Amino acid sequence: MAGVTVADEDEPLLRQAVDTCRTRLKVPVSKPLHWKEHVKRYPRRQFVAGQLASVPGLVVNYVIFEKAAIPSTAGLHRDHTLFYNYAAGLMIERLLLTARDWPGGARQLVARFGHVRGFDHSDTEAYFAVKRIKDPVWIPWHLLSGRVKFVGAGSYDGLQAADQYGGMLNAALNQDEFDGYEAHHLLAIRHQIRRVRGKAWGFGFKAMARPGVFEAYPWWPDQGI
Repeated sequence: MAGVTVADEDEPLLRQAVDTCRTRLKVPVSKPLHWKEHVKRYPRRQFVAGQLASVPGLVVNYVIFEKAAIPSTAGLHRDHTLFYNYAAGLMIERLLLTARDWPGGARQLVARFGHVRGFDHSDTEAYFAVKRIKDPVWIPWHLLSGRVKFVGAGSYDGLQAADQYGGMLNAALNQDEFDGYEAHHLLAIRHQIRRVRGKAWGFGFKAMARPGVFEAYPWWPDQGI
């Protein structure tokens, strides 16, 4: 799961980047920009990564699960709703912390998640309501402006951008037909991943995985992501 955060004053530049991608990739007006449909080939991926990497102030948060790290007896393994809500909960926490630590002072957060077809997001809203009560005090729920909205990706450029960042991550983590990895795009936007004291791991790059799994990738930076 990928989340994109941008300040109000920088949102026009994000919109411009997404619009440029849509225009150059000839995405129909009736469709949102989608990595799996419109950004299949390397040159297109390189172009999209370059456009988004240049958006100033944009912050990316990733929440990643390795399936093998989830016990087969765990609810997260068996229940899709439970799994999604848990992942979304980790993401909203990171978005709130991003707003709290925004350069120049804390900002209010307007949060939108992409609607998952066939999924009842009222369950997620109820889960968020429980988290708001039970989360530790350092999770700044007071910065959330209004309710979290679940909308179609075509409704907001930020959601289309998040889909691209998710695609870059997927290309880096999953082998292609020749057992290679396409990490160039993820590494191109690496500077945008949220960091705390210079570290992204556990903060903007939240991975629930077995020890050493990510470090085993041939492209993994020596100093970490």
